[in-house]
Amino acid sequence: MGDAWFEKSFLDDYLLVYQHRDEASADAEIANLLDRSPIKREGRVLDLCCGSGRHSRALAKRGYDVVGVDLSPVLLQLANEQNTYPNLQFHQYDMREIPFRDDFDIVVNLFTSFGYFSTDEENAKVIANMAKALRTGGEVVIDYLNPPYIIANLVPHSERESNGLLIEENRRIEDGCVKKEIIVRDAESDEPRRYQEQVRLYELPQMMEMLTQAGFSEIQVFGNYEFGPYDCKESPRIILYAKKA
Repeated sequence: MGDAWFEKSFLDDYLLVYQHRDEASADAEIANLLDRSPIKREGRVLDLCCGSGRHSRALAKRGYDVVGVDLSPVLLQLANEQNTYPNLQFHQYDMREIPFRDDFDIVVNLFTSFGYFSTDEENAKVIANMAKALRTGGEVVIDYLNPPYIIANLVPHSERESNGLLIEENRRIEDGCVKKEIIVRDAESDEPRRYQEQVRLYELPQMMEMLTQAGFSEIQVFGNYEFGPYDCKESPRIILYAKKA
């Protein structure tokens, strides 16, 4: 899959487009996760699709033994440069092909890092890999978008300026996915840089089915980063917590 969108999109410009997703917001999200979900207070954590390591650092700071995994060499380089924790390490893997077996107490998959692949089989395999990586009784947290909310509140077009760059984003629902085209223009280059993102829109029953098929039980569902109850129409997120049976 050399032409996969996610191999092209998570490079230097990604950090500029999403720079509002900063250390403070990641720290607050992890604080809420630990305060308001049943998650273990210690243990070994796999941060699957860790990006530049914001959430990994927030977990390591709180004493967890953390392994961050991502496919992007650019984001992993930044993660390693910013790592000051002896209890945190990073590795490059495709989430469909991670090597871990019964290694972790907790797996987290945050900031809509699920549904990247075009087939249901590939996406289900990612959840199966989460289960394989966990020890029995281990816990998973998947922070995913809520399709009915996304469809109802989609902003087709937006533009903003950031650090001298003009960032244009076009969004649409197509083929069961939410698709985003990002166009980045800067003063030094005549040619705009274009990136694609797409995420499969799985509704809650489909997500729960994939978790159950992978061997998870005791599934709990939250609807936002404050870990409030899930409402199909009103909740911006589907945040799933489950245990490996």
